[in-house]
Parts: sequence; C-alpha cells; structure tokens
Amino acid sequence: MITLMMAAAALSPLAANAAGACEQGTWRGTLGTTPVSVELNPADNGRPAMGRYYYRSSLGDLTLVRDARTGDWQELDAKEKPTGRLKLTCDADTLRGEWRSVDGTKTSPIEAVAIKERDYNASRKAALKPTSAKTAQIGGRRYETLTLPVPGGGTGTRGATSGPLQVGVRLAGTTPALATLNATLWDKAADAVLDHIDCLAQGRRERGPEAGYESSQTQKVVAWNTAFVVIDTWNEGYCGGAHPWHGNSVTTYRLDTGAEADVAAWLRPDWRNEIPKDARLGKLLVKAYADNGEEAECRDEVRWMGSSIHPEPKQLVFHTQASYAMTPCAEDVALPIDAVWPYLTPAGQQALKTFR
Repeated sequence: MITLMMAAAALSPLAANAAGACEQGTWRGTLGTTPVSVELNPADNGRPAMGRYYYRSSLGDLTLVRDARTGDWQELDAKEKPTGRLKLTCDADTLRGEWRSVDGTKTSPIEAVAIKERDYNASRKAALKPTSAKTAQIGGRRYETLTLPVPGGGTGTRGATSGPLQVGVRLAGTTPALATLNATLWDKAADAVLDHIDCLAQGRRERGPEAGYESSQTQKVVAWNTAFVVIDTWNEGYCGGAHPWHGNSVTTYRLDTGAEADVAAWLRPDWRNEIPKDARLGKLLVKAYADNGEEAECRDEVRWMGSSIHPEPKQLVFHTQASYAMTPCAEDVALPIDAVWPYLTPAGQQALKTFR
C-alpha cells in the first residue's frame, strides 16, 4: 500500500536533521507493531515535500505529501486516494510520530532509526522470490527463466502503461563458479525490480500522478559452452526524464570462476577505445555493416570499440556505438571468428577456440 518519489539530491540520511524539521532522510522501524521503511524528501522546484513508505517487504509504496500549512504528511495509496495522515518529528538518528486514519478514529505510533538511503529497499530485496520459473535450454545446457514480481501497470500513476516485465535467468549446475554466477544474475534481476519501483516513485514526484512510468529488464542466455556463458540484458522504460530509454548490454562470464570475462583483452590494446575505420579490422566492420543494408549516413556516424564485444558460436559480435540522435544506426555487426583471428591477442585466440 504505497507510492512515492525517489530522492533527487539527497543528503545522507544520517546527516544532521534539526529536531522537528523532518523533511529529508531514510529510516526503518515500526508503525504500531508492523515493520516499515520510510523515505522523505524536501520541497524542490515548486513541488511539495514528498516521501514514501512500505510495510514489511511489500513492493508497493504509499506516497506521502507534506502539508505546508500543518507540517503533517498526507498518505495516498496507489490510486492516489487519501488513506491517512502522519505527524512526524526526527533528528539525526531517529524518527518518531503518529499515524492517524482519515476519519481520525485510529492511531498508531511510529518509531524508526536512520539508515542509509541505498538501504530503503533492503527488506524488499531480501524477501524477493520469482513468481514463476520455466525450463529452457541452449546447446543442450539447461537453465530457468524467472519471472519476478513488480507492482502491476505502473502502480501509483494513473496514466501508466501496463505489463511491466522483469525476467531473470538461473543456470542449471552445482559448481562453485555457477553458484557465483547465478548469485550475480539474481542480484541484477532483483535490482531491476527495485529500480522499477524507484522509477515509479521518481516519475510520480517529478511529473505527478497523471503521467505514466514504467521500466523492464529481461535477461537472456545467448551462448553457453564449456568455458563461457554469454548473457544479454534488455532494458527499457521511462521515469519522467527528458527521454525514455531502451537498449541491451551483453556480458560474457567465465565458467571457471563465475566472474565477468575480460573481453577487452581479446583484441589489440590500441583498439580498446576505438577501432579505426581505415584499419584492416575496421574495414571488415564497415563492409559487414554496409552489407547489412544500413544507410550511408549511418556508416559515417557509427564506431566500434574493441572493449565492446561478445562471442557467439562461430562469430564475434561488435557492439555498434552511435549518438543518441542516431540511435537507430546502432545495429551490431558480427564477423566470423576466422575473419577476426589475425587481430586477436593470444588470450583472445584461446578464448574464442571454444566458440569455433
């Protein structure tokens, strides 16, 4: 039961607050006997002071809007309906006060201690579990796709789109390296759920309840052999800024350690920042890009870096870079491993042997 704002220029929640001047900080404690996490932010750019809080490990925030006249905080549910009022006082370490129902017939005390801003969602993250798990496979190796719960349809915003999607993956296997990698993938998937909640809060604060805010993340296994697994993560959303965002990032992980592979070491060191288009490898990239049917004006704008690559069976994929204005030009280019072999370092050749 909740919704809010994400801090825009927040001081540390442990920074000194004058007693009673309770406009900014993050706390964890109880409302009555129920655990709650609370976040408050000051008035900014004509917007009133706003906050949010949630019970236990709920994924829904209740929005708090401060009444400048009384100093009380009005509580709003996900449909922007008033559901209570909070009278709060705080200092550098503690938050105290009282929650009162809309009709004033019910009250509960509030007591909480200051925590770091980044820990506001900690109770949620610790309790997060997938809502479904489906088995899939690639190259005969099994993994699960995990759907994670999120507040549906842009909770707390009247104009939000529906169907936010957060999907993670969990690789089958019991080796220590796979356990490490699965922990990393879960951490990223869980953080995406919390980012979605914060997105709704930030959008609610910056643009009001009439606008829509969403975010989603999907992990996908694109390659997996005896030495490496490659994970593609797609992100998209809109949180009230100048533009929506969308795009993917691809990470290659080592299966001997579970750590991210240093793909930047697979090509010549002087190509890690940018591969010159007049270099032999650069000419191969330009030709392959043109052969994909890309427009001529795109060919002049795009560039490739040796540190932005990932392997797939029988090929090495180069992630195409372009300015925001030329985003449609950023179509990646794949070259056969045999074609790039002369330009690989010994480490790169050793790694790509497993993909030939």
